Amino acid sequence: MSNSTKARTGAILFALWGIVHIAGGASILLALSGSPGAGFGIYQNSAGTYPALAGQVLGYLASLFVAGGIAVTGVAIRLNWRNSALGLGLNTVIAGIFDLGLVVFLVLPGHVSWPEAAIGIVLLLAAAIVGGMACNAENTPAHA
Repeated sequence: MSNSTKARTGAILFALWGIVHIAGGASILLALSGSPGAGFGIYQNSAGTYPALAGQVLGYLASLFVAGGIAVTGVAIRLNWRNSALGLGLNTVIAGIFDLGLVVFLVLPGHVSWPEAAIGIVLLLAAAIVGGMACNAENTPAHA
């Protein structure tokens, strides 16, 4: 696989990560449009009703998901597609922070299962590995 193909594969994987997070955040925001507490319904939580503030905080966090997804997708299109080490670093850090938070605050306490969390984590790891192979190969001097 050529460096260009690796870089573009990494860019597509990062863009998919972004699209997943845009869609997830947008679905929460749409659920919240009915009432501030309605967004919790998508989690099938039986804890009862939530105050309006909890729904508004959930909406705020959902908007951050959308913003993060847009940022990662934009960097993927603009930088990762061109095999930019800066783009690889930015997207790995941004997506890594999001997914680290997912693991620490939702997966480890048992609120979200590993299979439910896997799509974003697998996309991130695959994008970072393939993109890293492209950047590393491009920056490694050829031996005579």
